[in-house]
Amino acid sequence: MRSLISQLRYTIRLLLKSPGFTITAVLILGFGIGANTAIFSVIDGVLLNPLPIPNADRLVQVFEPRVRNDTKTHLDYPDYLDISRTQHSFDQLAVYDWTDFDFSDQKDPEHVRVVFASANLFELTGMPMILGRPFTNDEDKSGGPLVVVLSKAFWRTHFNSDPGIIGKKLTLNDESFQVIGVCTEQVGNLAELPTEILYLPLHAEEVFGPSSLQKRDVHYLECLGRLKADVKLAQAQADLEVIQSNLAVLYPATDDGYGIRLIPLLAVIEDSYSSAVWLLGAAAGCLLLLSCANVANLLFGRGLERRREIAIRATLGASRSGLILRLLSETASLAFLAGGVGLLIAIWGIALFRVLTPVTYLVFKRLV
Repeated sequence: MRSLISQLRYTIRLLLKSPGFTITAVLILGFGIGANTAIFSVIDGVLLNPLPIPNADRLVQVFEPRVRNDTKTHLDYPDYLDISRTQHSFDQLAVYDWTDFDFSDQKDPEHVRVVFASANLFELTGMPMILGRPFTNDEDKSGGPLVVVLSKAFWRTHFNSDPGIIGKKLTLNDESFQVIGVCTEQVGNLAELPTEILYLPLHAEEVFGPSSLQKRDVHYLECLGRLKADVKLAQAQADLEVIQSNLAVLYPATDDGYGIRLIPLLAVIEDSYSSAVWLLGAAAGCLLLLSCANVANLLFGRGLERRREIAIRATLGASRSGLILRLLSETASLAFLAGGVGLLIAIWGIALFRVLTPVTYLVFKRLV
């Protein structure tokens, strides 16, 4: 133990005698480590494990594409109701939409993102509540009470995580809503929703003006479904195709020319981000290789400068293992310092990703 401490002291003194070499090597290697750690955190959160909820592989997005161009068109509300009543493939189907409203309860009014959601969206996604409860089917109907569920991020930033927030009122576009819950995670399309959001019942949009809920030709609602345990995606696709064909016969003026398309939510996420994120990962990997090569060159040059010192130590009786141990101790110390710098850079890098892309990496998971 005493020998190890002595060796460590010697290594520290040696590195301090060459501050230029030490700082350069630590920063080069630390930057490579930090960049790779930050990028891998993004890859893990967005591509490898983006939906930390039970049976996430059974979550499916439902589209009504135009037959002639296969555009990913969303659903209208009457079609959603008809499909929900007659389908046999899903445990549940839910819909949602979003917009920006004025939030005027603070000193400085601001625009906030508001999600209009069917009441079962919370249950379908398995989104747990920190406080209170989600809204119910009775609240999600025309003329229902004006209630709101806060995201954790909104609750934290606007109400300082006040545990007594349930029952209080907040004002959106001059309409007063009662807070009934705070949820931990975010639901919805990863490419669109930030973390500081408010959830309102779908029918609450009628309060703010003319609603499109009764219009069969207005396709604006995102639809998310959870497949039954014994149903494959192809079976669900065939099931909904039959329903869509019947709707086209019943409502030719509005539904003719539309098809039905099911895409796993994981595939939607990967399609939105995979190319950019993997490209970042490849760039970070190349950066790490360059960092290691540069540090190796620095160590090689330093080794050439110390040939005389090493030769004298060997002449005075230093063993080969002892010399190797000293060199390894120096290298390990540099790696340890670079790891610490890399950790700081990774923390800053992840924070920067959250600022630059506050809508993602994490909609079902880590952001709130």
